[in-house]
Amino acid sequence: MTPISKEVQSLVNQLHLSDNEIAEKFQFALSGQQLSPEESKRFIAFLKQELAVAAT
Repeated sequence: MTPISKEVQSLVNQLHLSDNEIAEKFQFALSGQQLSPEESKRFIAFLKQELAVAAT
């Protein structure tokens, strides 16, 4: 298994916060292109959903 970076672990630890709070704390990018606020919120929602599925 690949070790998780400190940044990723920090994000996972804060997924209990609101999408807006997380978007304010982190900058998300895809292929070097920064995501818009709306894209970031959709990505955060995806992460929360995946975490919930993994917990079941």
